[in-house]
Amino acid sequence: MNTIERPAQIVDYRSLGSTPIELGAVLSGGALVALGLVLLSSVRRRRRDIALLKALGFSRRQVIATVAVQYTIAVGLGAAVGLPLGILVGRTLWDLFANSIHAVPHAVFPTATLLIIAGVALAMANLIAALPARLAAQTSPAILLRAE
Repeated sequence: MNTIERPAQIVDYRSLGSTPIELGAVLSGGALVALGLVLLSSVRRRRRDIALLKALGFSRRQVIATVAVQYTIAVGLGAAVGLPLGILVGRTLWDLFANSIHAVPHAVFPTATLLIIAGVALAMANLIAALPARLAAQTSPAILLRAE
């Protein structure tokens, strides 16, 4: 009988089922919560700067746009650096793993999926930035700048 012997790691991987998707969802949710907390603390730390902008004539809409643009740039830079770096590190680790089990190290990069993930990350950053931006827009410049 000619049977194909597969290394234990690959055979056991099939038993994981939807675990990688569930792990990705949980990690993404944690990252979104962390982003929201960072946004809130950043807006609180920069209340005086926001109050100064409002005293100089920024409208509520301009304050909201300023906060949204700030976090769009942060997430955009993170995606621009993180995606190529993740591909490079993932490819290197896959090559090492595949060579250690004597498999063909052929990696496939789902470019469309990665671009969709980057777009969703930008959209989620803007959605999450909406609450801190509205809180920043409600900042009263007179109260915060009175001490200076």
